[in-house]
Amino acid sequence: MKHWQSRELTLLAAMRARFLAGSAGDADYWLSDEELALYDATFAARIGWKIDAAIRALGAVGWRPQSRRVLDWGCGTGIATRRVLDAWPAFTTAAFHDRSARAVAYASARLHESHPRVGTAEPRADRDTLLLVSHVLNELPEPALDGLLTQVRAAGEVIWIEAGTHADSRRLISIRERLLAEAEPPSVVAPCTHQTRCGLLAEENERHWCHHFAQPPAAVFQDARWHELSRELGIDLRALPYSYLVLTRHVAPALDGASRVLGGLRESKGYCRLQSCAADGVRELMLQKRDGPELFKTLTKRIEWPLFRWQLDAGKIVGGNAVLQQCADDQRDRDRDHRPQPERESE
Repeated sequence: MKHWQSRELTLLAAMRARFLAGSAGDADYWLSDEELALYDATFAARIGWKIDAAIRALGAVGWRPQSRRVLDWGCGTGIATRRVLDAWPAFTTAAFHDRSARAVAYASARLHESHPRVGTAEPRADRDTLLLVSHVLNELPEPALDGLLTQVRAAGEVIWIEAGTHADSRRLISIRERLLAEAEPPSVVAPCTHQTRCGLLAEENERHWCHHFAQPPAAVFQDARWHELSRELGIDLRALPYSYLVLTRHVAPALDGASRVLGGLRESKGYCRLQSCAADGVRELMLQKRDGPELFKTLTKRIEWPLFRWQLDAGKIVGGNAVLQQCADDQRDRDRDHRPQPERESE
């Protein structure tokens, strides 16, 4: 039984080819609402799963946004805003920016369907704004990037999600370094556990990059439509690599001594190797199963990990504790009380 029409698969295949070739940004490629709906149900859904994974990682370190406005820059179908509102429903307004007026209209309509109480606003960032940026770097020339960074500097908080490629990750790292070198830098919430220079910029780490893997919903693997789409377009449903950067102008979690695992594991019989990123740099570590059987199980049986504080012996992991924090309501409220109140625009 066919779950997709041939015409739909042809449109989706053409979209995917443009994305992979990096040519999707050459022109406004949304020719109809049908294309937007197809994208929203497929490729945008996969981006949504990456956003969900980043939100889970942020929750694990006790962070959630304090802003009341969302600005979705390069919004496409608005999937980023909807996933954020599902996780954090306290936002009162949302704004969409995209080169395509058709995409903005589609994103606004979907927002009103799924979150009717959330109002719409002009696409302008201020200290009461969570700026969302998703999968734009492979389409973004330097002059356009400068305009986006103006919004990043104005926003109180930023969640930036990109594809998990070496090129996109390295460009996102360069943006991080550029912002942290400014006179009034934001604080990095994730994926970094520190505010110092990225350890991947060391010469010996040139071949590595900062990427992670999102866990798709289990139901996807039992869904006939997704199975057919995977077969017809050559999409590996298990592989959801992404890079991300989360910034704040408010209070960031204290993560002293914590390390984040980058990429995937290299597992062999009785041991595994991993790339660990911490304030003192990025390095390869090994864990033998006999040294930490429960920790070994935690690492090898999942693809999304919390932060860890490792116990090391001669460069080998011999133990470690997951860093899991609860939201500090009193700290968040203190920060809210002391930040400047923005001028409210008419809605």
